[in-house]
Order: sequence, then structure tokens, then C-alpha cells
Amino acid sequence: MESRDGAIDFAELLEDRTQRYRLARQREAQAVAQISDRIALELEKERLVESYTSQVVQKTAFINNYTADRARLIPKGEYERVARHAAVAAAAESVRANVRAFTNQRQIFLTMHDEVKDLRLNRAPDALRQMQARYRASGMSEKQWAQFLLDYKGNVDNDLTGFIAWAEGKISDLKGTSPPPKHDDNISYIPNDADLTKLPLALLEAEMGRLEKLVSADKQTQRQYSALTSKITAESAALETLKQMLADASGARDRARQLLQDREAAYQRAFEAIIAEQTVLEQLYGPLMERLRAALGTLRNLSFSVERVADVHRWATEAEDNLIDLRRQGSFKGRGTLLQRANEILRAAWERGSAAKVSAAMAEFRMLYQNELLEHSPVPRSDQAEFRTRSKRFAQWLFSTDHIEIRYGIEYDGVDIRKLSPGTRGIVLLLLYLALDDADDRPLIIDQPEENLDPKSVFDELVALFIEAKLKRQVIMVTHNANLVINTELIR
Repeated sequence: MESRDGAIDFAELLEDRTQRYRLARQREAQAVAQISDRIALELEKERLVESYTSQVVQKTAFINNYTADRARLIPKGEYERVARHAAVAAAAESVRANVRAFTNQRQIFLTMHDEVKDLRLNRAPDALRQMQARYRASGMSEKQWAQFLLDYKGNVDNDLTGFIAWAEGKISDLKGTSPPPKHDDNISYIPNDADLTKLPLALLEAEMGRLEKLVSADKQTQRQYSALTSKITAESAALETLKQMLADASGARDRARQLLQDREAAYQRAFEAIIAEQTVLEQLYGPLMERLRAALGTLRNLSFSVERVADVHRWATEAEDNLIDLRRQGSFKGRGTLLQRANEILRAAWERGSAAKVSAAMAEFRMLYQNELLEHSPVPRSDQAEFRTRSKRFAQWLFSTDHIEIRYGIEYDGVDIRKLSPGTRGIVLLLLYLALDDADDRPLIIDQPEENLDPKSVFDELVALFIEAKLKRQVIMVTHNANLVINTELIR
């Protein structure tokens, strides 16, 4: 049998060789689940494009109506002042937009600072502890392990502190300070030839307030004019936010398309890990397979196999019980239809195909049935929050690998030895043990090895094995078959 690479026993060797691929499979399964969540969010954004577009149109109409209402308040002869007010208001809104942008940036930098702190205090130490627990046998010292503690490559603390200070400085410069009030409203705060785009918000707002007082001598008209101006300002800010959300939602389809490719790649990598583990098992058990093929007598009826087994029934039942409504009219009405479709398209790839073929089979299954399965959701699309939750669970189920198992074992005449009768199973295991465990020199105690064997089989199957075994170890036998004792020369 091949070298154990220093392992104490075969079980340890098996664990050492397969652990890497089992952990890789777990990581890819987690990646699939995380990507599925992100896809669901992007698809939800895409569905909001129509709503955002409608809201943009509505906000634009509100602003146009408010602007028209304000224009009707303008007395004759005040159009120059109103035009000046409109120019100042436009400049003020541009500055406000910049203030909002820098305020958002500042908030992002603050949140990133919190995330950096959380990584260092919580997530990185916990990830290191988990890695140490998984690879405790590495033999690395605490000093060596410390090199694996996750941290940021650069001095991100100083960078973020600088970014925050920079954003706060920009906000302060854009806002400016309010000028002292003027005793004469006919005196402007801003020279007529000044570049309005370069003035601070406080100065622009002061000038807007001065002009609003001059538009009309009537106090009620002034209040109405100021109120409409405030509404226009608020609606313009809301409109800008909606446009940004619309732009984000409009790009959701492309992002979701890329995420779908990423998920398929992760799903394929999960099967690459499964197949790699299967290959390792085949290599480890290869010598056993060879010895069984070369054996004589009953041992020739034994075979060892390593195979992928897909519990398609379990996979289909999980969806039928929790994710689809079997009562609805459609392709998946009634229990068992999903199992039939999965057997037709997925089972062969799951159990015998390469990782690429598994990915291709899943792509075909999704193309044919995913929309229909979603239509069988017990939650209507109108209930967006619950439907989104169901869609996430659906994606996690669809791309799961929990139902895939690597099964290995010994068969006797094509029957798993676990399914043999107790007597037959006992004699088969004894024959297997005597024939293969030739490196063990500990005393061997056997009780009635001839049980369930006819006299000819006792001689044909056991005698030669016992004679060979006693050359390496002490054999103690309890038996009612004298011929077995005499022929094996266990009594001298």
C-alpha cells in the first residue's frame, strides 16, 4: 500500500488528503450563497427602474408647477430681480448638491473607518482562530501564526482620517459663513459680475432672501414666494437623489449578469473540489482495488468502488416542501414532477460528469425551468419583501451541493456488504481481514470462523489464509470444525 506520509494510520492519511477539498467545497458553497444574495438585490433594483422613472417624471412635474406658481406671483417690473433670484437659486442648488456629495463621502469614510476597526478587533482575530483550529497540526508557533492575522496593506487609518478631514473641509468651504445682515435690502450681497458658481452657500442664500423681500412689497406674497422657492429647492434635491437611484438601478441588469457568471463559476469550482476529493479517494484505495482484482476464491467476488451519489429525491423534496406551491397550475403541479425533471437533466452530470458538464447541465435546467419554478412560488410577486426572501432561498437551494455525497465501500457480488445477511457479512469481512491485513503482528482471536460456510468452503477459503497468518502472528481460534484446526496446523 502507498506511503502514509507519516500518518499514524490510514484514517489520518485519509483525513489529511481530503480535508483540503472538503474545505474548498465549503468555501465555494458559501460564495454561491453570498453571490445569490447579491443577485437578488440587483434584480430587485432592476424591477424598480420603472418606479424610479415614474417618480422622476412626477418630481419634474412638481418642480415645473411650483416654478409656474412662483412666476405668477411676480409683479410687473420685477422680472430682472426674479431672473437674478433664479440665477442665484440655481447656483445655490448646485452648491447644495456638492455639499450632499461631500457629506455622503464623509459618511462613507466614517463607516469604512468603523469597518477597519471591526476587522482588526473582531473579524480578523476570529478568522485566525478558526484557521488555527482547522490546521492545529501545522506545528506553527504563535509568532508564525501571527503572520496570518489579516490586516490592510497600507496605513488606511491615516488615509481615512485624511479623507474625512478633506471632506469636512470641502463641506465647510462650500457652506461658508453667513454675512452680516444689511440695513438696506437694496444693497446686494454679491456684485453683479461675480461668478455665482464659486460662491459659498451661506452667501447665496442670504442674497436669495434679500431678493425675495424685494420681489413684492406685499408680505403675504413674499411668504408665498419664499415657500414656493423652498419647495422647489426640496423637490430639486429629491429629484437629484432619484436620478442617482435610477442610474444605479439601470445598471443593475449588467451587474446581475456578471454576478450570474460569477455564481456559475463558483458552483463549478465547488464540483471541482468534489471531484478532486473523489480522485484522492480513488488513488488512496487504488492498491486495495488491485489486490481484490488479483485475489482468488470468494475474494474475487469482492469489489471496492468510489462514486459520487446525488440524493436527487432529497434535493427535489426540499423545494417541494418549502419553495414551490404544488397546487398551482403549471409544469410543476403535483409531487414528483421536479424529481423527474432533475433526473432527466441533472442526475447524470451530478454523479458522473466533469465540473464543466455539471455547470452546463445546471444552465440548461435553469433555462428550461427556473422561471416556471419561480411562478410556482407560494408567495405572490406583489408581496415584494417576502418574494425577495423566497427568491434568495430558491437560489441557495438550486445551487446547493449538500445532496452530493462521495460514497465508497466494498461490494460482494454487486451487493453492498452492509446489506448482506449477518452471517455472510461476517465471513466476507473475515476473509477480507485475513487477506489484506498482512502488516499486523498482534495476536488474532477468532470465534467460529466456519459458521455459515460448508466444509469445502472452509478448506478452500480459510485454511490457506490461516496458514499464512500464523506465520506472522499468534492465532487463537474457537471452532467446532476439527478439520479446520488440523489443516491449518494451529495445534502442534
